[in-house]
Amino acid sequence: MRSQALQEKRRFIAGKFVIGIDPGRDRHQACILNPQGEERRNFSFPVNRQGFDETLEKTLSLYVNPQDKASFVFAIETACNLWQTLAHFLGSRGYTVVLVNPLTTYHSRALPGHDYSKTDPKDALLVASNVRAGYFDWYRTYSFEINAMHQLSMVYCKIRNTLLQQRSRLRTYIGYVFPEFFEVVRLDTHTARFLLKRYFLPKHYLALDLEKVAAEIAKISGNQYGLATLKHLREKAATSIGISKSALEENVDRLAVETWLSAEEQLQKQLDLVLEKLLSLAKKTAYFNSLLSIKGVSDILASLFIAETRDLALYQHYKQIEKLAGYNLRLVDSGRYAGARRISGIGNSRLSWILYKMTEEMAKYVPEVRIKYLTRQIAKRCYRKNLVACVPKALKVTFGLAQKKSAYEPNAEALNKVKKLEQQYEKVLKGKKRTARQN
Repeated sequence: MRSQALQEKRRFIAGKFVIGIDPGRDRHQACILNPQGEERRNFSFPVNRQGFDETLEKTLSLYVNPQDKASFVFAIETACNLWQTLAHFLGSRGYTVVLVNPLTTYHSRALPGHDYSKTDPKDALLVASNVRAGYFDWYRTYSFEINAMHQLSMVYCKIRNTLLQQRSRLRTYIGYVFPEFFEVVRLDTHTARFLLKRYFLPKHYLALDLEKVAAEIAKISGNQYGLATLKHLREKAATSIGISKSALEENVDRLAVETWLSAEEQLQKQLDLVLEKLLSLAKKTAYFNSLLSIKGVSDILASLFIAETRDLALYQHYKQIEKLAGYNLRLVDSGRYAGARRISGIGNSRLSWILYKMTEEMAKYVPEVRIKYLTRQIAKRCYRKNLVACVPKALKVTFGLAQKKSAYEPNAEALNKVKKLEQQYEKVLKGKKRTARQN
């Protein structure tokens, strides 16, 4: 944390009462610290309107004037989603609310008594104490449009994860009975879903009317699959190592396959609806066209990026977004010792995935990102690790365009450098292939 920002937070808290709150499912625990940092009261109140209106404000009125809102601050630990209703309630009443990360509370538990014991009164005290020391984040409210986009982004990612889970279940089953199927047809295609709904065992393909089914899958796939595909599947079915099934087992398994396929189809429809609404909101923002001008960044990734960062105008530097996603470096430097630099991994997992996918595409087409990727690949080939290392560069390009609200234009000097690196990388790949053949 920058010293200047920390000092500003401490100056803001100075002279105020701090009410630290450890949120719970049924009851919230609160601790009141006076301006000198002394504990005045530790109490709990129920998680309902009566607890918020009466118990909390009545206890607070014993020490401060609730009307003098500048004399005290509410500090809430952001544990799970339990804090959100209380923060919204207090914020709507005009009270000052700040947030404390659960990691801050966890790492400060040993300070009072040199042990990591956890109790609600202790955590409430630690929340208030950490805020008095300046270790907190500001509570912000956003526009209805931004809140809606963020909610849609969360729903999109959750539906996508569930969809992938259904596909994984289907893949596992087909791997038992007809594992060769995936050598011919990709599971995430309409053709695969059409075939598996009707023909999921090897014996089905041995008795198949090739001409009739070939016409159907050619129409579904836009002629990407056809008669040759079915002949290939029949060849694989004739020598399949899959587990054979009796008539009873086949009926039961057909029910299971149809269930997974139906669930996947329904999830895909919902995913499309969510995405349609998200895109309509994202297109109205000032940053959408700038992000879309970057080759490789799709409208989906641009929309998700805007939704997860909430409001790009709030960031002064791209490193703030990098830290939010958990891609900031965790340094271990002490004296003569310098440890390995690794990303912290502590951040918004959805934003982390979005940035990775954006970088994956930008590393193919954007010269500034491509240069770093190729340089690292030439030094040592490690696809995923090198892509992660390129995230800051990709984020710098993206954030710069969003700030200026301008379209991306490739740099001529960078393009020339990419050409030279491509030639070097091609030599490296040829050398690796030659070595592999010799071995």
